[in-house]
Amino acid sequence: MPQATPLLRLLNVLLVPGTRTRKDPDAVYERLLQEVQRGRVPLGADDLAALDGLRLLLADHAANPDLSAFGWMSTQQQIRERLDNRAVVRDIQANHPEVRDEPVTAPVFVVGLPRTGTTVTYNLIARSPGNRGPKLWEMTNLGLPRPAAERERLIAQARKRFATVAKLSPAWAHLHPLIADSEEEDFMLRAHTEMYATWGPAPRYLDYVADADLTDDFLFLRDALQVMAAGEAPERWVLKHPMDLWRLPEILRAFPDARFVWTHRAPGSAVASGCSMAEATHTMYIKPGRIDLDRIGREWLGISAGGVERATRLREQLPDDAVIDVVYDDLLADPATVLRGVFDRLDLTWGATDDANLAKALDRTGHRPHVYSLERYGLDETQVAEAFRSYQIPASSLT
Repeated sequence: MPQATPLLRLLNVLLVPGTRTRKDPDAVYERLLQEVQRGRVPLGADDLAALDGLRLLLADHAANPDLSAFGWMSTQQQIRERLDNRAVVRDIQANHPEVRDEPVTAPVFVVGLPRTGTTVTYNLIARSPGNRGPKLWEMTNLGLPRPAAERERLIAQARKRFATVAKLSPAWAHLHPLIADSEEEDFMLRAHTEMYATWGPAPRYLDYVADADLTDDFLFLRDALQVMAAGEAPERWVLKHPMDLWRLPEILRAFPDARFVWTHRAPGSAVASGCSMAEATHTMYIKPGRIDLDRIGREWLGISAGGVERATRLREQLPDDAVIDVVYDDLLADPATVLRGVFDRLDLTWGATDDANLAKALDRTGHRPHVYSLERYGLDETQVAEAFRSYQIPASSLT
């Protein structure tokens, strides 16, 4: 079981005075909004409305008696960064209106539950010549392209920041290494995702986001990509986030020419992995001894199964060529054939760089397997099979 590190325990003691603000999360949210808009063009009513679900997210975590002092500080920081993204982009658009004309052509969204092969698929497509995915350092320092020296400085700062995260939670660093100059998930640019429930219980926010139309979120993602690569637009953007899987119509409203690569695997492993990820994050956000593993199991089974059911239903509304299926077992058995097939379907040319990228991705030297089980979270394969009864894994991605 992941344990709080000495550094995390020390921070939780030092940060206790700051927890007094939990009594009025609305005031905290308003303060964060004021901070990110200071010196910038004020956010309009539509932007404020699109962001307002984060107010509910903050209130949910503030109301959790098991939230640690570090958890409260980190919750505020994460929400501030999402608000800041919006303020930065709107200010740049006001001062550089030409960025709205930057091309974002036929982006590829790699979608699929955790541990279904999304990362290797995403990295291979994003790192192919002419393509690109948003990097961690630039999503946490959103702005126009920087000169090389400033870029290196910001990357170095990001490395230090995320090295600290690894010290706070080695389990999280093992599950999902945060690499400053590597591609990361698009929710770090957008406002909303069920992934925030990995911090701890957020029942009202999860109800909100389940019923929300996130078209605005993806329209803003487009705006952010235009800012990040102004004057340097790639031939094709490549994005990834598990919860994008059940947002296909909203994505298509923002990116009408988007393509999707959907990775598939027996859902038991995906659910157990998602639970393990939530537990590792809870270790940073929740007081020691207060993590409810059975609640994590129930919640992530519901999020995962409900999302896949929705995605399956929505897929029927899409053109046949909008979604490319990748079966995890095929990817494991013959990655070169599967990925070359994906490239063909996307009208991408596989070359020597892609061979080298694949060889690097398959090099497991020093890799420590991620061990997880359904039983740890009060689940079993029968429960998972029942929850995913409408989900059918495609026969093969090798044909």
